[in-house]
Amino acid sequence: MAMDKINGSPLLRQGLLDRFRGSERGSTHLGAPDSTNQPAKKPADKADISDAAHRLVDLRAAVEAGRAALAQVPDVRPEKVAAARERLATGFYQSAEVRQAVAERVGSVIESLDSL
Repeated sequence: MAMDKINGSPLLRQGLLDRFRGSERGSTHLGAPDSTNQPAKKPADKADISDAAHRLVDLRAAVEAGRAALAQVPDVRPEKVAAARERLATGFYQSAEVRQAVAERVGSVIESLDSL
């Protein structure tokens, strides 16, 4: 009596059972391919990463490095606060030259935002 059914389903390929048993007709290794009963293997998938993706990776690394460097700088620099207080007290920021410089810088920022 030959066993040709497992759980009511017929064995579709005798090579599977042979490999499991380690017989001479099949391979002794379960994962080894059986060239007589297996279709030709498809080539492995291949992924190419574009130059733009490489640039984005480099940009992300630069941003992370910048964040790490910025984390080392204190939020408040007492010497800058003291200098600003002194300039406020002396009326430095009320001069026409300072107002003109601030207006020019704000204008250049607005122009650069328009080009985005």
